[in-house]
Amino acid sequence: MESLLTQPWFHSQISREEAVMEVTKGGGDSHGKFLIRKSDTKYGELVLTFSNQGAAKHLRMQITKSGCRIQHLLFDTVTQMIEYFQKNPLQLDCPTLDTDTSCFTEVYLTDYIPF
Repeated sequence: MESLLTQPWFHSQISREEAVMEVTKGGGDSHGKFLIRKSDTKYGELVLTFSNQGAAKHLRMQITKSGCRIQHLLFDTVTQMIEYFQKNPLQLDCPTLDTDTSCFTEVYLTDYIPF
């Protein structure tokens, strides 16, 4: 597995609350900004924290010997995952009041928040 400590988007000791503040600076203009951090609650897991229309979203990643799993996808490295979601959107469910209609939003990762 790649060394995350040298990656500019990796914030090893940032809290969830601090990550939210970082990715949402700029409100709606921060859409797609992201960082990777250690999970506050699941030892050994990482979290992709990103802005979706100015609101922070968090997706947990499982890191194994075979790679990085996020949502239903498996990547060889975290860097490969980031590059994929810079070209292909993250598909997110969004709440809707109409229970007969499904809703989703797409987010491309844009700029990382440097450590």
